[in-house]
This record gives sequence, C-alpha cells and structure tokens, in this order.
Amino acid sequence: MKKISLFAIGIISFLITFAQNEKIDWNADLDCLAKELPEKHYNLFIVKSKNDFLSGINAIKQESENLSDFQLALKIQQLIAQFGDSHTNLNFNQLLNANQILPIRLFWMSDGFYILHTMPENEKILGSQILSINNVPITTVTDSLRTLFAIDNQATVKSLIPQTIPSLQILEYFGFANTEQVELGLKTGTDQNQTYTLKPSPMNRNNRVSVKPDSVSFSIKNENQIFTDCYYPDEKIYYILYNKCLSKEVALEYEDTEMANSLPSFKEFEEKIFNTLTSEPVAKIIFDMRYNGGGSSAQGTRFIENLSRFLEANPTIKTYVVLGRATFSSAILNAMDFKRLTNAVFVGEETAGKPNHFGEVKSFQLPTSKLSVNYSTKYFKVTDEDVNTITPDIKIETSFSDFMKGIDPVYEWIKQQ
Repeated sequence: MKKISLFAIGIISFLITFAQNEKIDWNADLDCLAKELPEKHYNLFIVKSKNDFLSGINAIKQESENLSDFQLALKIQQLIAQFGDSHTNLNFNQLLNANQILPIRLFWMSDGFYILHTMPENEKILGSQILSINNVPITTVTDSLRTLFAIDNQATVKSLIPQTIPSLQILEYFGFANTEQVELGLKTGTDQNQTYTLKPSPMNRNNRVSVKPDSVSFSIKNENQIFTDCYYPDEKIYYILYNKCLSKEVALEYEDTEMANSLPSFKEFEEKIFNTLTSEPVAKIIFDMRYNGGGSSAQGTRFIENLSRFLEANPTIKTYVVLGRATFSSAILNAMDFKRLTNAVFVGEETAGKPNHFGEVKSFQLPTSKLSVNYSTKYFKVTDEDVNTITPDIKIETSFSDFMKGIDPVYEWIKQQ
C-alpha cells in the first residue's frame, strides 16, 4: 500500500506549478466525480450515504459560479473527507500558488506549534511558538483546517495541520488571512509575546535557515533514511529505524528497475540485523516506525515473522516498537504484526492510521481540471476491535525543550527499563 497524503508532494516542497490555461468545466468534473468515485472505491458509503454524496455534489454545483477554481477544489476535498477514508482525496496541488506560501516549517510539539525552518530575513522567529494568526487563536485555525481531511484520530490532525498552515490560499479560504501577508502572534524563548508580519516567499532546502538544537537524536538525524540501524554497546540496545516500507526488492516486485537502482536492499539490511543480533550481546531491540508512512507491508511482515522466531529462542531480549503520528498505512499492518507475533512493548504517540483501514490506492483524473482523485480499492481488517488508532502502551511526546536539547524521550525511557 501507498501512503497518499493530500500534501505529500507539494505544500512544503514548493515545487508546485500554477498553470491553468483553459477554463475548467466544473459541472463536467463534478458529474465525473459523482459517477466514477462510487464505482471505483471499495466502499465509499461506509460512513455516509450515496444520497449525502450526491447532495454534496449538487450543493457545490450551485455555488460554483461564485467560487474560484481553488475554492471549488477545496469544497470538493471537504466533501470527500466527510466519507471517512484518509486514503481517498482530491489532489489539488497544481492549483496551489508557490508565491502564496509562507516561508515556515512547523512542528506540533507536546506544548504547541513551533517554527523550525524559515528564510534568513525571518531568522528572529526561529524557535518561536505560534499562538495566533491575524489575531485568530491557533486552536480556531486548526479546527477549521481539519475539515479538509478525513480525520481518523488526533494523530492525523497533528501530522497534517502543520503542513497546511503555511498556505495563504487555504488560510484565505477559511477567512483567516489574505494572500498578501499575515501577522503571527508568537511566544519567544524568553516567554515574551510579540507579533511578527510574515510575507509569502518560496523556501527550499537551499535558502532556508533552521533552529539549531544542542544535539540531534538518532531518529531525527536519520529520518530521511529509508531504514538504518545502530548498536549501542554500553546499553546493549540494538536500534532499528524503519522509516519506509520500501526497498530495492519492493521496487523490483513492481517492475520499477529505475527506482530499484536508487534504493537500498532490505534483504542485505535484514542479514545485517540478524548478524548483529547473533554476534553482539543484545538486551533490548528498538524497532522505530514513528516516521513510517507506508509502502509495501509484505517485506516488514516477513521480517517480523523471522524476528519473532529469533525472539522465541532468545526470550531474555526485550522488544520495543516505537509509533508516532506519521505511522500510517502499511506501517500500521506491520505494527499489528508485532502485536500478533511478539510481546513487544509499544511506546510513543498514537498512530495516524487505523488498524482496520482502506488502502491499495489508485487514481483517476477529472476531465477538465485534470486534477487527480485518489481512491481505495481494498479494505484491510486486521483486528476485531473497533479502534481508530493504535494506542501505545506508554505514551510519550516530545516537547520543544527536549527537541532543542537533543533528547529523545522515547529512547531515554527505554534505556531506563
């Protein structure tokens, strides 16, 4: 399965083109959506009825003359979100204007929203906590923005809202800003409240500045790796970081040779893991999936099956599985594999994905806007429990203070056990 996020390709990367050369016939697109999505989706009407969907389509048609293309796209996305499948959405990235995105990257810490990246001219606001936007409390902003998504749980909100806030177009749609600038209400490191006027500007990895923590934890330092590991001899801890359900072998299964050539081999990685486990004294295994948004669950399942047999033969080794707000899709299935096959202790935050969920995403294109509609073709049922997240045994979130000190409270807790 793939993780399909509404903003996974565009909202922070700023690699968005804004070009609509022909007038969109939204009535034709809405007719297509009304016909194709129910036919193609595995079961679109598990939360709301077909009549609800068609009524929503007709309501948007009646408003269409008074709305911009972007506003109509958001209306459609809000409608789709009401039907409860976080894998199904309208990808409106091509309507996002790269010149109307605020140059900030946010993260929702345990104690609020913090600015981790911006451009040099705004460097003074790095590390500040956002309290308001144009005098609107950030909690009010969050409550409105969440209507753009199928919200499975609070982890979904914490994962997606920080990616959405920088879009002035979206803020304007909800009445919180115009496309010129915003006034941020901030709390600085010295506990002083201040306001700061921020204007949109294209930001990327080459022109941004970042907060500078005292040190960086292993998981954050390697969050862009597909998978990696580290053995800590003093603690006898073997740390496996599994950030994507992807590998050379997965790409080859899908006959994508070009992608396969750019990816590491999970087979080789697995061999390295078991070599370490058999050659080094290991008291604890950490399997960290807090950043894993999915891919193909099969390779993880095979690995966990092999690991469970090793653990049965070595019962003194304790296993900890780390979950987080970005744990989604295939990573959820692998987390459930650990529940099914091992006695692992789950640590971290609630997952964005549900144990039972839609997936195996495909897409079709609306005829005149050319916007893609992603939809689920399969339903995965892995538990009889009706739960909307995997709740860890031990809940631990990172505060901004921990982040700046380079402390991973999850790792610190595991070390102390």
